[in-house]
Amino acid sequence: MKLDVMKQRSRFLLGLLAGCCFGLQASSLEPNNSLEQNSSLEPNNRLEPNNRLEPSTSRLELNESYPERYTVRKGDTLWDISAHFLKSPWLWPKLWQANQQIANPHLIYPGDVLRLIWVNGQPRLVKGEGDKVVRLAPRVRTESAVATIPLSAIMSFVDIHRIMSPSLFGHAPYILGDQQGREAMVKASSVYVRGQLTPGTLYGVYRPQEMLIDRFTRAELGQKTALVGTLLAKEQGGYQMTRAQVGSMKQEMRQGDRVLPLTMDGGLASFYYPRPGPALDQAYILAIGTEGSVTGRHGVVFINKGQADGVRSGDLYAVMKPGPGVYDVNSGSSGRLSYASQAGAYLRAGSRPEQLPAEAVARIMVFKVDEQTSAALVLDNRELVQANYPLGHVSDAGFGS
Repeated sequence: MKLDVMKQRSRFLLGLLAGCCFGLQASSLEPNNSLEQNSSLEPNNRLEPNNRLEPSTSRLELNESYPERYTVRKGDTLWDISAHFLKSPWLWPKLWQANQQIANPHLIYPGDVLRLIWVNGQPRLVKGEGDKVVRLAPRVRTESAVATIPLSAIMSFVDIHRIMSPSLFGHAPYILGDQQGREAMVKASSVYVRGQLTPGTLYGVYRPQEMLIDRFTRAELGQKTALVGTLLAKEQGGYQMTRAQVGSMKQEMRQGDRVLPLTMDGGLASFYYPRPGPALDQAYILAIGTEGSVTGRHGVVFINKGQADGVRSGDLYAVMKPGPGVYDVNSGSSGRLSYASQAGAYLRAGSRPEQLPAEAVARIMVFKVDEQTSAALVLDNRELVQANYPLGHVSDAGFGS
């Protein structure tokens, strides 16, 4: 039942996302050079509704290897498509022009052909082949419209990994055991939970992972947890005790695992407007959303900033890979260059290495904001993202997909 609801919700939100993005009118653009020379374009000063673009980030630049035409493929997102053309994919609406000859111009679908053209000296993206615009006859579309971002990746994350207040997690109900005396529960078996649950309600069963501590302030930011399964509360079984039935299981469910309400209904926005986020001091990747130590495209990460720092859903940031430390040639290095990771103890004790510059390796978008932390989706990357990588302004990540 829950899976069916999530599928229906996904189809609704995917269509809503595409409509919201393409409902924005494109701004007029003035090219400085020819299209073949990778034009640097200045938009006018009128900002699109709700986009809240910073003045310093409204400069539109085409990728050096932009295609003249692109056929939309299944699984594409508007972010993916715009990254083929633009160094700043969030400025996609400024290139799109609603063509009155095309039915329902605010939506694009797999199989549609997009072309980059010039209209009265201004670059535009239109649908159609060759010099003619294709008129789409009215028909029922069985496939979903292209979404702004990979919403399915976010939906699969919601509830699976959460950062919680250590106090709230520590006082949550927990599994006592079952009638068979097993430490590990089995699917469909009856178990007893210490705490009062609401009969007929589905709960998530969570296991603690690491405590997340800010490496600059040393403050406890939250308890990272992972969903291991679900329980359906049945009836009270005694004082502060509830009998429940084991439902789905992602991992082995054990005694002591915490039982908490599922948060799907409140954990996902209806749509997102990607835009550069505000400058953050000492911001970095706090943890990877899964149990692994690295992640890539469409993976989830946690950052050490939240509502208290002015972070909002839709904020974009670059993930910066720190440069390695290098010991230059000097009297203490025996006349040899050496990376800090390969230097001897004597050299490390006597001097500090020079740090090479950090480089952007990914772009992320915040989709869930808590008081001190936020969850973000990796929209695109050229190297894997690791914990402790610092964040920078999204315009620093000027790579295309």
